[in-house]
Amino acid sequence: MVESVFVIGLACLAFFALFQYADLFTAKVVLSHAAARAARARSVGFNRWMVEKSARVAAIPASGRRLVPASAGPSAALAVFRRRPGETWDAALRHNFRSQTVAMEAGRVPDYMDSLNSPTSNHILDYELWDALSVDISESLNIDGAAPARLDVTVRQRHPLLISLARLAEGELGDAGGDRLSLESSFHIESHYPLYMEDMNW
Repeated sequence: MVESVFVIGLACLAFFALFQYADLFTAKVVLSHAAARAARARSVGFNRWMVEKSARVAAIPASGRRLVPASAGPSAALAVFRRRPGETWDAALRHNFRSQTVAMEAGRVPDYMDSLNSPTSNHILDYELWDALSVDISESLNIDGAAPARLDVTVRQRHPLLISLARLAEGELGDAGGDRLSLESSFHIESHYPLYMEDMNW
């Protein structure tokens, strides 16, 4: 029994560590996509708020629980799984279920992208980890319209940990609370908007 306790404890720790790694890896991939979308938005001349909105929307899969609008609970499609296994399988093959979350986001994301500032956007769409996401943009100073400039975009997000192992780490691996890990991803692109428009102190 004592040996079983040790083995089960180690197995659970390994499982949680693997689950945590998969979660962080997924968040890192999503942040890479968010950095690319933000860089693309800036490369065609959008202002800082539009760039930040582009990064936030692209990072929705890694942004945690939706705060606004509040979750409406389980999808009605889950009622199908209360049937017998054969009936559930037949129903799944006959129907193309679309979650309420996907349908809601499809309607709200365009309105969010049209918002004028952060206070108005918070009443349209908001996620738990959007406040933990930041976008840093670096552009070359020699933007004279004669040639494309280099544009560097870095997206950072403090991602919650399943197991608070960040307390054991030093420097960039941990923060003051120890329960979140700072992830970041960068994207580099040529900025073409100076070729055809003037930057109006964005």
